[in-house]
Amino acid sequence: MLNWMNLPIPNPHHHEILRTPFGIFDTEIKGHIVLNKKFKFYKIMIFEMFNGNLSGYFRGENDKYPSFLTSYQKLKTNFDKTIATLQKIEFINWFITTPYYKYFAYESEFAPDPYTPEGEGYKFCFDFEAIAQHYEFATNYLDITTNPDIAEFFAYTQKIDDKYVPIENFNNRQPCLYSSFNSTLENPYNQDVRIVGFQTLLRPLRQQAMAINLENCKTNYKTEMIYTELPCDKKRAFAIYDKMEGGNFLMPDDYAGKIANIIKSKYKNEKIINYKAFEKYCKDFKISPKKLNKQLKNRGYIISCDSIQNTQKMNVEMKNDLNKNIIPWINEFVSYSPSF
Repeated sequence: MLNWMNLPIPNPHHHEILRTPFGIFDTEIKGHIVLNKKFKFYKIMIFEMFNGNLSGYFRGENDKYPSFLTSYQKLKTNFDKTIATLQKIEFINWFITTPYYKYFAYESEFAPDPYTPEGEGYKFCFDFEAIAQHYEFATNYLDITTNPDIAEFFAYTQKIDDKYVPIENFNNRQPCLYSSFNSTLENPYNQDVRIVGFQTLLRPLRQQAMAINLENCKTNYKTEMIYTELPCDKKRAFAIYDKMEGGNFLMPDDYAGKIANIIKSKYKNEKIINYKAFEKYCKDFKISPKKLNKQLKNRGYIISCDSIQNTQKMNVEMKNDLNKNIIPWINEFVSYSPSF
């Protein structure tokens, strides 16, 4: 196994670098690499986001709901959950064909040789659930953020025709903010908390996103967080809406969003299910393909081998986005990129 203390440190901006037994630190950084205990996988932890002026996590909701529920938990039937999961699988299958995935999986700073044996090269730790969550597929992740203004945006908006709009009539609404200070959420060994602030796309980065994985969660985090009722103030709702550019800053228009919409529309309107997603679902959940196919046909769904293909133009534009926005950000603000 390689000794990470002896690895070269890319330092194009001539920052002051400190080597310690606990890691390699740049005194002028906004983020750094977090390695798992076996030094095989790493994440990018964003210091600027997670050590801000206010510590803690925040979640905004546009009414006082009795409990925290994930988008997956809100689905009413097992069949609804099946359809939602098939959509999510198709989206993730598309994502791994993109330059965003390929760069972090295989390119120079991260894994120059895809056949490098484990233990001899670090691998970027993709959180596919987090990526799917940010493009509004059903998951067991609950969104939280380290920025209270971002939480307020979601407290003061509602979705109408799949678009966020500011709340104007508060007769049946009570916007609220949940905040967590020195609770079990801040415990660094809490396995429910996910670092998703950097997942190779701009949405989680812009939303300064964290998440709580509620899949096997035994803690009621709603009772642990501090509840604050926000003013039922139309002016304030429009102010935070405008500050976040109507949501465009937090949810920039990109190919991942466009593909997500295509997949959702295809399932809803045409009732077409991708065969590879169907095959993976059956394998992962140990479901009989014949039995599931019958259930789907009875509901009017058909299975197709057609899949979403990236055009040359799409690949070029995604690469341009990667080179323009994401790689320069890492080069300047992340303290250590492994180099082999």
